[in-house]
Amino acid sequence: MRAYHYYLTAIIIIALTVGFFSLTGQNKKTILFLSGAGMKVPVNEIAANFGQETGLKIQTQFDGSSILRDYILDFNSGDIFLPGDRKNLDLLSEKGLVAESSFIAWHVVAILVSPEAKERIKGLDDLAGQGVRIAMSNPKLASLGRIVTKNIIERHPKGADILKNVVVYGSSSQDVLKLYNEGGIDAIIEWDVMAATPEGQGLIVVPLEKPYQVKDELFAGLLTTAHNPKEAKKFYDYLVTKGKEVFRKHGYNIEPR
Repeated sequence: MRAYHYYLTAIIIIALTVGFFSLTGQNKKTILFLSGAGMKVPVNEIAANFGQETGLKIQTQFDGSSILRDYILDFNSGDIFLPGDRKNLDLLSEKGLVAESSFIAWHVVAILVSPEAKERIKGLDDLAGQGVRIAMSNPKLASLGRIVTKNIIERHPKGADILKNVVVYGSSSQDVLKLYNEGGIDAIIEWDVMAATPEGQGLIVVPLEKPYQVKDELFAGLLTTAHNPKEAKKFYDYLVTKGKEVFRKHGYNIEPR
């Protein structure tokens, strides 16, 4: 029930925020870039670079990928969508809402361990230990939460014990990092690049064991709901070329299969 209330609140906040900026900037062509919260650092840098080079304004909106997907569906709004996993973009594509899409980078799941717990947590088995406190993304709100639940926890022999040790769920990767920084968390199951963000400073990356390693493709989509199609296309082309190099700079693997 709490997740559902958060979902409704988040959708309303996004709609009000987008509406406010649309009204205040109604005489300027603004591109609405909807991005999964975990990519906030590279996305903000790309938007700023593009704005400086072209004079066009990029309005960025960050949240859990599933929340952003449903905002696009409910309000028929958005120019560019960059979810944390490809599935959310594919769902929009099936409904004819994606004009074109392109690979950006890889997202790799890892255990990010607090410095205080580095001697106790070396892998998934250790996450099932007594007294371990874990945070992760909510599978109902964020793509990563669903990926971790289905591909790791439900497949691991000690999955039930790992799940019992999840003491708090975040709505997105950024929210999980915020919860970690509030204290009391030994480890988070997250994208490995989150350890390179300011909020993830100090976290130790522990790769998952081979049978449970998960990586997902980050794909950006140019949406058919774009209110300024010409400008949106210009930014999309920038994102999938120069923008990819910004992702590389921030630790992402941008090499395709």
